[in-house]
Amino acid sequence: MAKKLSLAKLKQKLQLDEHKMDKFLSYYHNGTPLNDEEAAMLEKYRKAWSWLSMGRTFEATISLVMKEYNIQERQARYIISEAVFLHGQTSRLDKAGKKVASANFYRLLAQLAMMKEDYDAAGKLTEKADKLEGLMDDETVGMNPDDFMKPGKFVFINNVNILKQNLKQQMEDDE
Repeated sequence: MAKKLSLAKLKQKLQLDEHKMDKFLSYYHNGTPLNDEEAAMLEKYRKAWSWLSMGRTFEATISLVMKEYNIQERQARYIISEAVFLHGQTSRLDKAGKKVASANFYRLLAQLAMMKEDYDAAGKLTEKADKLEGLMDDETVGMNPDDFMKPGKFVFINNVNILKQNLKQQMEDDE
């Protein structure tokens, strides 16, 4: 009982909210609107997670978050851990997720090249991003010729009774 009361007092003093991430999860799943403060916090989560997903170490991400938002290390750690809770572990990203992250990185570099008026580099980077996303793949309509190259499986039966049974079964199925 005493531990429960002291834990509740501690949470009250630290102003911890157990359901802090619910509003962000609701935003992603249901489209629930966020106020300005929550939107700014979501942007912090997105930035921290994107730095992690680009391959930066946890310590480097902490220092980037501290520098970007002028906050202390403890608060930066909270932001990163909440971002990982919200968006998922970057170490467990699958191939498709890493492909999307790489394409987004190429698009970011293309935007930076456009800002420096390096249009050739921007075009090449955008093309790389498009290739990763599969936008350059040919979309064919019709049949795939490779499907016809696979041999069919035929079973020859000399017993006429089995053939009659199969025909009778097919006719019953059709009715």
